[in-house]
Amino acid sequence: MKKILLDAGYVFDAQVNVWSNPDYKGIAYNDGDEIETRIANIIREAHDIPTLSTELRQNITDWPSQYHLTSERANIMRPFTTSLKDSQVLEIGAGCGAISRFLGECGATVLSLEGSPRRASIARSRTRDLDNVTVLTEKFDQFQCTFQFDVITLIGVLEYANLFTPGDNPALSMLQRVKQLLKPNGKLIIAIENQLGLKYFAGAPEDHFGVPMIGIEGRYGKNQAQTFGRSALTKLLQQAGFIKSHFLAPFPDYKLPTSIVTEAGFSHPHFDAATFATQSVRRDPQMPEVCHFSPELAWPVLFANDLGLELANSFLIIASPLTQELVQTDELAYHYSTTRLAQYCKETIFASQDSQAVTIEYRRLDKSPIKSNQSGTSSHSPIQFVAPATATYVLGTPLSQEFINIITRDGWTFDQIGQFVQKYLAILATLKAADHDSPFTGTDSNLMGGEYIDCIPQNIMIDDQGRATYIDKEWQLESPVEIKHLIFRSILMMCAAITRFGAPAEGSRITVYQLIEQAFQAAGLKLSDEDTLRFEAIEKRIQQAVSGMDTQTYFEMLKTRDLPTKSTGQWAHLRQKQIEKLNQSIDDLRNSASWRLMSPLRLISGKIKSLLS
Repeated sequence: MKKILLDAGYVFDAQVNVWSNPDYKGIAYNDGDEIETRIANIIREAHDIPTLSTELRQNITDWPSQYHLTSERANIMRPFTTSLKDSQVLEIGAGCGAISRFLGECGATVLSLEGSPRRASIARSRTRDLDNVTVLTEKFDQFQCTFQFDVITLIGVLEYANLFTPGDNPALSMLQRVKQLLKPNGKLIIAIENQLGLKYFAGAPEDHFGVPMIGIEGRYGKNQAQTFGRSALTKLLQQAGFIKSHFLAPFPDYKLPTSIVTEAGFSHPHFDAATFATQSVRRDPQMPEVCHFSPELAWPVLFANDLGLELANSFLIIASPLTQELVQTDELAYHYSTTRLAQYCKETIFASQDSQAVTIEYRRLDKSPIKSNQSGTSSHSPIQFVAPATATYVLGTPLSQEFINIITRDGWTFDQIGQFVQKYLAILATLKAADHDSPFTGTDSNLMGGEYIDCIPQNIMIDDQGRATYIDKEWQLESPVEIKHLIFRSILMMCAAITRFGAPAEGSRITVYQLIEQAFQAAGLKLSDEDTLRFEAIEKRIQQAVSGMDTQTYFEMLKTRDLPTKSTGQWAHLRQKQIEKLNQSIDDLRNSASWRLMSPLRLISGKIKSLLS
């Protein structure tokens, strides 16, 4: 890359290890001086800077630091890991280097282009030990280069074309310029929010403006960021000369994806892609506290009506000027577990050679293959990592969906939750018996094998015959697990995946811990304070051992924060009631005998009523 840059007149700044045009001043785009200075200091002082760095994750304190430091950012590029090796890649819009780092780790020769000099220096700091990554600070439309690349990436960039690219149609101009920089058989990779993403219909603010409905209503200005729906993006790519394009859907979105579904995954008759969308909703830190509806309930309906891809919150697109294979045609979806210590991070690949059988393959992300029943956990850990190399795919509905259906509707009762717990216990007994172990007859003193620690409703699939299968067996507790601990753990995990809870019939406010207590009581089970403290201590040890993160604050929140039970419709109803009450107070005042003595208030009250109306 050095020769390319030298031939174009760029110079190297040895102080920050970044290339630039000596006269370049930078673009007016940043997250703020305090934030970017903080990110720069964290990365500069870190000893552990790979993509899966635990040290960087431990410095996450807010949304900007999460966006720049989390290991989940790189998941958007993981489906292309193999094809990136030995490729020459142009990354447009490097930001603070999260994707730059991953591209370099894949073995690509990378030129990372970043318009902000400060961000460019941070990106180079993040890749300081990777000689195959070169960082240039320059505006894309001023980029001087005649070299053609194997791969060009626009990760969170195309939407900003209106701000930094000249022309009547800046997004088209950007794509046309990209095509000129691609080899004839090269590939363009785009990640961008969907203008018509479901979360925006649910009330989430448009990502670039912080205001709801701007994208859905098409209220973008000519000099503002702009996103597109699937059809508009397809036409834009075709206009720019990209004959072939393939859309994938990252969930919850492209910024912090945990799952990515291919076009084949959406259409396969024996594969349930909706589960990836449903179980990822709460993983999006930009979701509002209050939604118009529950996305986790809406997603299965949309998928059943072939609208899952159209309404995905983001798109991951791979496009080419030639008609060529862009993705592995047999791969349906990818799921990533990357908010863990590096040795436990894994990729799950769902594939199908035909329209029938679906296979599952697990891969460690530290490059080593997973051997059957291989333990990867240190001796002092309370659990062992025993993920298999492969598994059988089970088509069905997660048992947790039944819990979601109950608790997201207003008027749910603890008796309904108790009945669900009893059903869960019956399934555990059946699974235990099927494993040639005697089924338990009680709950207070009975145990399950340590391999059942993850046998929670999210990991129990119910097929169309009502049969239950325990899936995703990757952990084993060092000792047997108490039945009551499994119930405690299950409710914790299920509540963590729900955006909005219905208002319970018995009272209006409840915490997760209160819900657990009531669920045990309704199921006819005993849960003592000692039980709760013991189970909480075990969960803290497990989470600490797996993620390397302190979870004390999280568990304290579960004891004190009420479950979110309001919808936007309820907020509107409450606001209307408040308005009616205030109007009545004003009318009562006007009818009082002393009203005529309060002339200033008469004017004010009239203005208040005018504003309220």
